[in-house]
Amino acid sequence: MLALTIAATVHISVLGSFHPVQFELQPAAGQTLMVESEGRTEVLEGEHTLPLTGPAKVAGRNGAAVRFRLALPGSAAREYIGKLEVRRAGVELLAIVEMDRETAVAAIVEVEGAAGLPDEARKAQAIVTRSYLAGAHNRHLGYDFCDSEHCQLLKGLSHPTSAASRATLATRGQVLVYKGDVVPAMYSANCGGHTKTLAQTKWATPQAGYPFFSVVCPLRGKALGHGVGMCQMGAIDIAHHGYNARIILGHYFPDTTIEALSGQCSRRSRSARS
Repeated sequence: MLALTIAATVHISVLGSFHPVQFELQPAAGQTLMVESEGRTEVLEGEHTLPLTGPAKVAGRNGAAVRFRLALPGSAAREYIGKLEVRRAGVELLAIVEMDRETAVAAIVEVEGAAGLPDEARKAQAIVTRSYLAGAHNRHLGYDFCDSEHCQLLKGLSHPTSAASRATLATRGQVLVYKGDVVPAMYSANCGGHTKTLAQTKWATPQAGYPFFSVVCPLRGKALGHGVGMCQMGAIDIAHHGYNARIILGHYFPDTTIEALSGQCSRRSRSARS
């Protein structure tokens, strides 16, 4: 088990790519929202919708996490579970959801994992996604991550019985570790046959920590994405040949181990190279 203190929640900015100036807030079915805004608290229940045009904080009763829907006027709502804070960012609004890390992992895997993805490739994606959430730092000022490709895509909750949720549960708490630190694991759609080191990318100076080795990938063709870390299409190919998530991750992240975050799982995992 990792002797690391890593928060079990993450703060993710949502819907920011639409440059919002107003949000529409609504409780999910059976939920009660406590909305703090302009010095007063309002209770929001049932099918009522509340426009948010300025700073606000939203939680359940007694400050608990709650399920809610958030939308831009005239657009489809996205559902989240956690606590919401709306801040001003110049003329725009910034919506930040504090959510459980495992909930975020499932939601991201739901979007990042292609339909028909083999189970072991999806488990590998879940571990890489969780590692990024636990290991990446200083992506944004004032919150942890955004819901766009700048960090990882997230478009609302994953259904509890979905393949993404199952893969998240099957790998609960598992992260990639290198020399005692969680690897802020990256991935791209198609490396074109060979992954890259950080020095081979547009990033001029390699980041400290995991070196992201350049490895041969079973997939050939036109590269799509930055090519660092796990190749998603290559992971699918490896899984189709009968290999599990541990083998997939050991191939793309040499010299790492798969371990469980403290408080998530009681058993230490074996090396990712095994």
